Parts: sequence; C-alpha cells; structure tokens
Amino acid sequence: MAAICPSLREESLIMSATIPIAGDVAELIGLSAERVENRSLLLDKFVFHKSWPVVEAEDRRGRNFVKWDEASRWSFIRIADGASAILMREAAEKRRKAAGKNVEPENRDRYNAEAKIAETLSNVKWDNRELATLRAAHTRRFLGMFLGRGEAAAVLVGQLEGRLAINLADSLIQNAGISLDRLFGMPYIPGSAVKGVTRHAALAELKAAPQERKAELLKNFCHVFGTSEVDFKTGDLRDYGSHGYTLGTDTKGAVSFLPAYPVNEAKVVVDLTNVHFPDYYRSGRTEDLSKENPRPNPFPTVDVGAQFAFCLVLNGMKNDSNLIAIARRWLELAITERGLGAKTAAGYGWFSLQPNVLSEIAAKEEQDRALATQKQEAAAASEKEAAAEAARSASMTPQQKAAEAIAKLPDEQFAAFAKDISSKTQDEQRVFISAILDNKEKKERWKTWKKKKPELTGPILALAAQFNLSLQ
Repeated sequence: MAAICPSLREESLIMSATIPIAGDVAELIGLSAERVENRSLLLDKFVFHKSWPVVEAEDRRGRNFVKWDEASRWSFIRIADGASAILMREAAEKRRKAAGKNVEPENRDRYNAEAKIAETLSNVKWDNRELATLRAAHTRRFLGMFLGRGEAAAVLVGQLEGRLAINLADSLIQNAGISLDRLFGMPYIPGSAVKGVTRHAALAELKAAPQERKAELLKNFCHVFGTSEVDFKTGDLRDYGSHGYTLGTDTKGAVSFLPAYPVNEAKVVVDLTNVHFPDYYRSGRTEDLSKENPRPNPFPTVDVGAQFAFCLVLNGMKNDSNLIAIARRWLELAITERGLGAKTAAGYGWFSLQPNVLSEIAAKEEQDRALATQKQEAAAASEKEAAAEAARSASMTPQQKAAEAIAKLPDEQFAAFAKDISSKTQDEQRVFISAILDNKEKKERWKTWKKKKPELTGPILALAAQFNLSLQ
C-alpha cells in the first residue's frame, strides 16, 4: 500500500489504486502495474478487487480502509481498445461530479482521488501499433502453413455478428475472463472451445438424423473427435452402442482443432450484465423478488466485426481427407447456427462465414513474399556493388583516392579548401588542381570563381603554373 503522509489534515482522504504485490515488483511495474506492456499479463496477474483496500483514510481514530466500487470495471477498461481515452473521460466525469453543488466534502475528496486513479491507469503501455501490425503478419504466416496443405487441412474465416464472451471462468475476477494470447495480447478462441462447439453440433445432428443415417454419422463422429468406452457406457454416446459401430477402446480423433486467431483488428470492449434480484438468486424465495437491487457486473468481450480464422488439420491418426470436409461442415454449423462461447442465447458468439477473406489473405501473403524477395535481391545487388567498389578502391593509388575525395566535396567545403590551399601539402595542392581539370562540376565552379572571386583564384593559378598545369 502507498504510504500515508503524517501531515494529513483531519478527515482527509488519499486514494491509491494499488495491487497486492511485492515492493521490488511494484518499483519495476508501478503500484498499479501501469508500466506492464502486455494486457494478457494485466488480466492474469494484475487486476483490482473490490475487497482490496484502495482507499486509505487517516484521522485521529487511525486508518480506515474503504471498498473501491470501480475496481473491476476499470481493470477491464484498461485492457480494452482505446483504454487511455476512456479512462481519461472517466477522470473528467469524476472531476465534474466533484465540482458539483451540494457535494459533501468527503465525496468531493473521493471523486478527485478517483480521477487521479483513472489518470494513472490511462497510461497503458500495451496499445502499440507496431505490435498490432506484427500480430496481423504473424496470423497470415500461421494460416499460410495450412493453406498449402491441400485436402489435409481446412481453413475458414468467421466474422463476429455479436460480441464474443470467451473463457469467462478463467480470471482473477469471477466470471469475467477472456482468452488473450500470452505473447501478443490479442483475443483468440482456444482449440478446445472450437472442438467443443463442433462436437456439440455433430451430436445434435446425430440425434436428429433418421435411423438409416445414424450408423454412418456415428462412425464419422468417432473418427473425427475420438471416443472412449465411457462415452458409450455413460457419456454422450450411451444411446448409440446398438448401431453397430463402437470402438470399444480409447481412441484419439483424426482431426486437430487449432486455436482461432483474428485476421483483422479484434477489439476488446467492456460489456455489462445486470443482476436485478441478487437476494432471490441466492435464496430462491419468491418474497425476495420484491427487493430489486440492480448490480452491474462488467466483463470483457470481443467486439462485433472481428474475423477469426478456424484451422482444422489431419493429425496422422487416419489419413482420410473426407474427415476434414465433415469436420468443417460441423464447425460451420456450430458457429453460424449455435454460436460459440458464453451467453449465446442472448446473442453473443454468432458468426457469419467470410469465404472471400481467405483469398485476400493469400494475396496479401503473396504480396509480402514478393516484397521480401525484392528486398533480398536489392540487398544482394547492394552487397555486390559494395564488393565491386571495395575492389576498385583497393586498386587505386593514394593520389587517385585523394582526387576522388576532393572531387566529391560539396561546394562550401570545396571553397573552404581553396581558401586554405596555401597551407596544404604539394600533393594536396596538385590533386586539388587536377580535380578542377578532370571534374566537369568543379570546372564549372572554377569558371564562376574566375569571374566573381579573383582573390580566390589568384593563388590557385600561381600554383597551377608552378606545377605546369593550365587552368583556363
């Protein structure tokens, strides 16, 4: 916790948005982890809790710790896109409230202190445009590995038509998590989630299929996802053992479901769910329905418009490309008709297929490869030119090198050399005059000097006559 100044006035308030971390860590990343440059790390390790005392009050009775109501929401805001601007608006709103009429002094102090916290948290470091470009390039290269595998792999792109709530259960704050890549901090969909929704869609089709198709669907299901004895005894397939296709042993599926990464800018935004009757939800008593007490709970989501690439690949258990086509169809059904992630019944996690995006990605990857080839060829040509120049320089005499160096002097330096020519060595004087004779640009400069600067040309003409060189 931040130290309290002993000279505080009575009943004064100081707010410090601190996280329970060791002192040396706080010194490195800041008391509020404001210097952390990875938003995945911010969410996994450095979030604020309402129960953690972030308000310190000191008066004659000693210190008092007060709950901070904005803790969870601001924890999520600072990992969202546009976090800095949003938090600065929050700070402005707190200051507006503090400046209002009839505001109690204690509340005014609290609003002003909260404004300072918002300003501190607005100094986010993870929102790096260069990193965003690198993330996009990484995803394109990742997809490139599968686009060239023919029928042994499949890639489809789905665009979010509703916000995506994924991995809510995995967070320091209960039911308010999100899947963020540990290196890049971008949202993604774990492969286990992709496989889970696809398996669920396949099971739904199996249950609804006519009797004559069940055996074939069950066989495909087992080969795509894998099964175990438990599935047929007490699991999802317990009603299908009589259809003549049971593996009987634990078997791995032939299709691997990879994590789905965004191929465009996938924005993280903060959403809210509002609990209206918390007492009733806890007790189940109807009389508690009269005690409405709305409690907004924030949680992070991926915004509408994000495009995710879903990759399926045969893993060698069974080299049947037909299984990829079957798994792809089930996946398309899952994300377009059933939804993915949490709260699908409320409109979250629904996708539309975007087949044209893959061709655009392939074209962009081809463009990047062509550009990389051009850079390599240019670098090779530059290296070859540098080697040739080095060889030419090695074959030159010291006088030739000096003449070339003088010939390359810009006008001001060339004129300065001329003014100081009497102090130069004879070799330098001879080389200078030769440069005037041999270099077209310097020869034109000499003609200008003869017309306008006779005081400069006189000593040079004398030296030229001394060396039996004619400067006309």
